Parts: sequence; C-alpha cells; structure tokens
Amino acid sequence: MSKVTDNYAQLAVAIGLHADGTVIYGERGGYPMIAVAADSRYPYMLTVHVSAKPTTGIYFSKDDLKQFAKDNKPVMSLTQQGNSLAMVVKNTPKLENLKEVLNEALNALAGYLASKSYEACCQFCSQPTATQAYEIGTGYMQICPECVARLRQDVTLSLQQKAEKKENLIGGIVGALLGSVLGILCIIIFSQMGFIAAISGFVMAVCTLKGYELLGGKMTKKGMVISIIIMLLMTYMGDRIDWAIMIVREWELDFATSFAIVPDLLAEGYIEGSNYWYNLIMLYAFTILGAVPTIKSTMVEQKSAGNIRPIGGVDNNSMNM
Repeated sequence: MSKVTDNYAQLAVAIGLHADGTVIYGERGGYPMIAVAADSRYPYMLTVHVSAKPTTGIYFSKDDLKQFAKDNKPVMSLTQQGNSLAMVVKNTPKLENLKEVLNEALNALAGYLASKSYEACCQFCSQPTATQAYEIGTGYMQICPECVARLRQDVTLSLQQKAEKKENLIGGIVGALLGSVLGILCIIIFSQMGFIAAISGFVMAVCTLKGYELLGGKMTKKGMVISIIIMLLMTYMGDRIDWAIMIVREWELDFATSFAIVPDLLAEGYIEGSNYWYNLIMLYAFTILGAVPTIKSTMVEQKSAGNIRPIGGVDNNSMNM
C-alpha cells in the first residue's frame, strides 16, 4: 500500500467514512458523498461529489455558491451542474490537519444542502432513491441500480459500434493538417506581437490530435504517430512563415521569395542563428508540452471507456473493456 493510499485509509476512518484506494466515500447528513483528488499531483486537494436536487425546484445561484465558499474556510469552491454538486476542499498536506478540514467541509456541505431543502438523488434519473457510488469512465457518480443497468447497455452498444468503426486514414491526415493550421496561426499571431507563447504549442498539439480523431473517426496508435509527425513539421512551417513575414516587412520582398530564402539568409548570417534556433527550440518544447498530456489523456479515456465499477463493493457484472 502506497503512503498516499494509506493516508486516505486513515483519513476515511478518522471522519467516519470508507476508502477504496484513493477514493473516499460514504454518507454525511443523509447525503452520499465521494471525495477524490481531481489532480494526482495534489493528492490532498480533494473534490467532493454529491448528487442532490431541491425539493422546492429552486437551484443555487452563482452568488449562493460563491457565498458558501466564502463562509467556509476549508472550501475553495462549490459548483453545480444539474443535480451534481462538486466542492473543492483546500489542499492540506498534513494528514491531521486534512482530517479536520475535510470533516468540517463535509459537515458544512451537508448542513447547507439540508437548509436549502435538497434531497439526495440519482445523478442520472434524478429520482430520490437508493444510490451507490460508481467510478464511470474517469469520473465518479452516485447512481441507482436501474440507471447502472441502462448505462451498461448503452456503453456496451457504444463500444461495439466504436470497435466496428473503421479508421479513415486519409480523413485523419486531412483533419490533423487542418487542425495544425490553427496552431500555425497561433504561432504567427503571438510572434508578431513580440513573444513566444506556450499556448501556441498547446494549440498546435491539441488541434492536430483532435483534428485527426474528428475526421479519422477514431484515434489509434497509428493516428497518434501520424499526428505527432504532422505537428512537428507544421511547427517548423509556422516558424518559417513567421520569419518570411518578417522579411516581407523589412525588405519589401514578396512572400514566396521571402519564404524560400529563409535558409539562405540563416546560412549567410543575415538571420542571427542563436535567435533563430532559440525560437524554434522553444516552439518545439511548447508543442511537446502540449502533446504529452493530450496524448496521455486520450489514452486514459480510451482505456477507461467501458469502466463501470462500484466503489467499495463487489459487482460481478462490472466491465472494463
């Protein structure tokens, strides 16, 4: 058992809840709750998920949610989307302090929901019925048995359709190229403003990968390799276009000529080599920084696409395809 997992187990016991790996779950004030770390880099900044709806039909306003966070020091934010509420608890690295902070935050949330006449419900069908905590895909929900069964059927059908769908290689390449054009525009716009922005590389990476997936029908390992090659080539292209625009502006040449002579000007010293290579290396660095998390996220989503797992319980019908 890792130190973080062991700390979660101790934390759950201390506040009267249960732990399933790095997921804390249980009931507080009549409301089933799930507490997880949304970002593994900050394992003690927990997000608490609750499914509840108002019996009065009146949902929280943005001001209500902001005021709740303001009135409760352990709480960073409270957000609501339909019947799903998410409360982010402040990062507290010391375990003993975290016990107090999380306990106080859970009590505050339960009390707040009760005072506003909210009742626990299934996140899918909104019925005030018995629910169980589930890990679904990469998220966590409180859902009833009927919705679990329906969801499993939908997921099975979706996975079958996705598996039968063929990859459109040509469409994927076209999509990646179209997506990379947005990255080029971003590179040029920020460069003409006088600086290299990390967002340029991120846009290049995300748009290229998503473009391939959108027009290719699905993202495969082959698609990832092709997308990476395209984003690397187009990052160079964006940088060269940027230099060509600069030459057009400074020397009043036409764009085609300016684009063609960039390597010659670099070789002859008219373009300072250190400046040229620094810009290009930084662009590649930002592109890689954007590509790595995007690829990781895509792989995690694909791996967990059929994941429907009861938290803290044994379910022989659970699937992980």
